[in-house]
Amino acid sequence: MFLKCFGESSSSGRQYPTVIEELCRHFSLADIQKSTNNFDHNRLIARGWVKVYKGCLQHIDGSDYPVTVRRFNVEDREMFKREIELLCQLHHPNCVSIIGFCNHKKEKITVHEYNRSLLYYLLDEVREALPWKKRIEICIGAARGLHYLHAGLKRTIIHRNINYASILLDDNMHPKLSKYIKDGTVTHKCDVYAFGIVLLEVVTGIRFFPIPKELKGKCVEENIDPKIKGKIAPECWQVFIDIALRCIKDDPDERPEMGEVEVQLELALLLQEQADVTNFDTDYTLFFKTIIIPKSEGNFQYVIGLTKQETVRSDKEGKVVRQKSHVATAPQAEAIRKRHRRENIFWKDLVQFCITMDMKNAYF
Repeated sequence: MFLKCFGESSSSGRQYPTVIEELCRHFSLADIQKSTNNFDHNRLIARGWVKVYKGCLQHIDGSDYPVTVRRFNVEDREMFKREIELLCQLHHPNCVSIIGFCNHKKEKITVHEYNRSLLYYLLDEVREALPWKKRIEICIGAARGLHYLHAGLKRTIIHRNINYASILLDDNMHPKLSKYIKDGTVTHKCDVYAFGIVLLEVVTGIRFFPIPKELKGKCVEENIDPKIKGKIAPECWQVFIDIALRCIKDDPDERPEMGEVEVQLELALLLQEQADVTNFDTDYTLFFKTIIIPKSEGNFQYVIGLTKQETVRSDKEGKVVRQKSHVATAPQAEAIRKRHRRENIFWKDLVQFCITMDMKNAYF
């Protein structure tokens, strides 16, 4: 069925595998047109080389449910086929799943579950503000999904489009990555860099690409989203901002792997929860100062290090602080393991990396 949809047939007469048929539904063009009201402009969510529409399909019981319809501006049948094959391989709670596809003459369309983006929840002034701990949880889920793309498949998938518009949230505020672009000439460390930008955007509520005027040469701590200002524990902040800054290092080799980013964010969340146990009403004060300066106008690059002095962090006494992978104590590591067990995440599936605790506890 899947191959026949692309005008292919078996010369050997053997039956085609039905795995993709079972995982991915084939829609007719009429189905897609009906779901989007014939690609009504009012249903258009985003445009580019792919036009994205909000559609509506029906369950077996007749009830409606929303879907995302992506209409590709491409006539390359093989490229589209590879796209479908890629999407059918992704099985992770933090990656958007594909419902089906349509391949009708020049029309190349995929259908996905519908969710709103992190951008919607961060910048919509009408909506209730996302609490700080929820923001960290969303970042952890997104990091987990990106880690899966990089290390959980036979072939590394480089997203190449990580931003807070491509991180979607379901009804339970569970994050899912979308808009995959597959492997290419860039390395997975480009995704790490982009994710570091997302971390800065999540904490400030400000778009970081290109760098906004209000942040040029100014302290990040002074530009934390007012909705969460005073809610971030210093211990949590130190871990969070350090991993964000390491992600955007100029040298790709100095950027961490997403497995390390994920665990550092887990540690940041744990430190926040521990601080909140003893702090109920008092706002937290952050004494650290983080100044990020772009290398050049129009080129959003960062160099983190003390030699070029283009990105500097200082503590309460004004001493320069280097970014590092933070140490998790044995009890903290166990607390993170317990969280994973509650969320049905297998620790063995995470990247095992060395943390500088001591030789007895070199690994989680």
